[in-house]
Amino acid sequence: MTSHNLEHFLKCTDCKKYFDDDSHAPHVLPCLHTCCTKCLKSRVIKEEVQCPECAEKFEASQNDISNFPVDTARKHIVDCYRIQKKNADFNCDECGNSSNKERATMRCKECNEFLCTKCTDAHQRTKLTKRHQLISLETLKNSPLEEFHTKQTCSVEGHEGQPFSFFCTSKTCTKPICSLCVVRDHQQNGHEVRNINDVYVENKRQVEGQLLDIKHMKTSADEAIEHIEDEIQNLYLKENAVDEELDAHFAACIKTMEKRKEELKEKLASVSQNKKKDLDGQLDRLTKQKGQLDQTCKFTDDHLQYSNAAEFLLMKDQILNRMYTLKDQSVETVPHATSNIKFQTTNLGDDFSEFCQNMGDVWATSIYLPNTRVQVLDIATGREQCPLLITLSDYQNRPLHEPGVDIKVDIFNSKNHKTLAHVQDKTRSQGCYKVAFTASRPGEYRAVIKIMGTVLEPGEYVFKAKHPDQMESEDSLADLTPKEKKGNDETGVQNLHVHVQEPNGNAEVEKLNLQGLATSRSSPVTSHKFKAVGDIICPDMSLNHLTVHPQNELLENQKTLTNQKGRHRPPRNLSQAFQNFRGTIANRSMGRTGQYYFEVNISFFIKRSLRQDLIFEVGLCRKPDVDKHYTIDNHQFSYVVCARKCHICRTICLQGWSNGQRFYHAPITENSPPGTSFKTTYGFLLDTRQRQWVVIDVKSRKFILRFKHIDLNKPLWPVFGLYNPDLVNSSLTLRSGKDISTILEVPFDL
Repeated sequence: MTSHNLEHFLKCTDCKKYFDDDSHAPHVLPCLHTCCTKCLKSRVIKEEVQCPECAEKFEASQNDISNFPVDTARKHIVDCYRIQKKNADFNCDECGNSSNKERATMRCKECNEFLCTKCTDAHQRTKLTKRHQLISLETLKNSPLEEFHTKQTCSVEGHEGQPFSFFCTSKTCTKPICSLCVVRDHQQNGHEVRNINDVYVENKRQVEGQLLDIKHMKTSADEAIEHIEDEIQNLYLKENAVDEELDAHFAACIKTMEKRKEELKEKLASVSQNKKKDLDGQLDRLTKQKGQLDQTCKFTDDHLQYSNAAEFLLMKDQILNRMYTLKDQSVETVPHATSNIKFQTTNLGDDFSEFCQNMGDVWATSIYLPNTRVQVLDIATGREQCPLLITLSDYQNRPLHEPGVDIKVDIFNSKNHKTLAHVQDKTRSQGCYKVAFTASRPGEYRAVIKIMGTVLEPGEYVFKAKHPDQMESEDSLADLTPKEKKGNDETGVQNLHVHVQEPNGNAEVEKLNLQGLATSRSSPVTSHKFKAVGDIICPDMSLNHLTVHPQNELLENQKTLTNQKGRHRPPRNLSQAFQNFRGTIANRSMGRTGQYYFEVNISFFIKRSLRQDLIFEVGLCRKPDVDKHYTIDNHQFSYVVCARKCHICRTICLQGWSNGQRFYHAPITENSPPGTSFKTTYGFLLDTRQRQWVVIDVKSRKFILRFKHIDLNKPLWPVFGLYNPDLVNSSLTLRSGKDISTILEVPFDL
């Protein structure tokens, strides 16, 4: 952090005075700007306070500012900065009220007070303070920030001086506590007490994960602002170009077309002004949103760097609430309007006098490419048909029936030969553009759509051309009952519909054939390869009873793990049990060559409301890394499928984590109030040659996700975890070896 930024961080944004622990205590607003106590009180008007930095308004019930938390870490940083950077003098805090203020020479770390020579002697003689750690100001000039941190102790009567060693995570507390508090007040039902450092590490990692998402949003906002600024500049250039074009065309017939020219200029100015207004409005919103993202990133980075555990946890909810608020606001990365304006030379030339009343026009479009809808259809060979229907929309997703839009479609066959398709403007009659194409032979074709010179995402749209007889037979087969279909299938091959969902959220449907034959109606995937069932190994595995965490219970079959302790279970040896990870591992690792498959039955029942709580984990991990943390999703060489309450979807989501980074998430329940239950079976197939780990839903026969580039340099162990027994009843059952009768074929090149 630069000296200028640090000064700004340590001073009130309103009065520009350094923060202290008195009248200028730093209160953090929900926008994560900071204002001192004195200024904040002066800004409370009618139970509302306005931030002096960004002008956001927040509720202050009964004009009380105590709901805006004090950032206790800021005072230590102020002292450090003033001593080491400003070489400032400090008055004695003990005799500071006298008329002759003595210059401080020492600082008490426990009391957070500056002391003069006389008060230092008294401090060392007093029974309560003689063991306090005193550090000279000269020493502090070269000391790290940790030396300025006050040791956080309990303020409960009778507990004075007791350090905060624990943290109560129950909703009624959510605060750091000392060991005496644990014994006296936090052994009742409903209190969950944990080591403060464990809570700190867990929540710090959560905040850092959210911060990464916020920084990605900030980057998107920066790019969007730059894009919109360029578009505004291009709009001015296009406006000038079209204006000159108008003058050139009307110069030859100025007497006849003078009135018309002025009408068109007014229309041009109106269209341009409306676009500028839309873009300026979007730019203002994005600039404001970027400012909020900047402040959140800056404040969180500073707090993660300078605060200790207790200070951080006191601010954690404030930071997360702001982050959740910002993440609910999407970044509008595509301009709401474009600079596409041109002059149409309709009815000009020799016959202009006859058409002068309708001569020319100012053309502009409100197309918002991300909202463009493309319907893909299979076609028959040998005749012109329509494989693509293109419907345009504006940024509010309202359908547009604008004719004359520049749309080009290139179609590639299996040999990558390109054909320019004919695009038919059907906006007036059908509200869309139709792509006409004649396929010369059966097979798969890829279409690339360009609208006003921009390639429409996802880049390629795949359709199939089939022989007319095949099209008719498939149409008739679709009308048969399941029994009739089975009778028509002479080969007895089973067809499975597999739902493929990529990490970007786009969903397609694949019709897969277990013997390797496939027909596809999705895009942009071009081909699938399948492994023979005979190549897949179903290892006979069980759950390791020695490593089960004390919170969990493993049933006698060595296959079923629950997160609920049995009432009368016999004591067991905990010498090898996991101390951090809430679960266990399999009794064997996965092989390094071949294909390995196992299944896990998952079920859970929600007893109490969830926030962002974890429910279960199934993954592959190196054995020495498993018990390093509470979960395994943050390890470098771990590949994890887990379920947790998602603050974005506001329900239970299945997530995929690879090397400590989340790359996939999708809802698995419609909502998650208490009483919600869930049950399914997941299949896991590891292909060591492809270095891929595929996850499928066995019950619904759906492909879920795929892990790429699996690191097999060291053995990977199947890992199973269950969490939060106070909130959720959950269990998982491992199915392997003879438990598995059939294996669902899955593609490896999606």
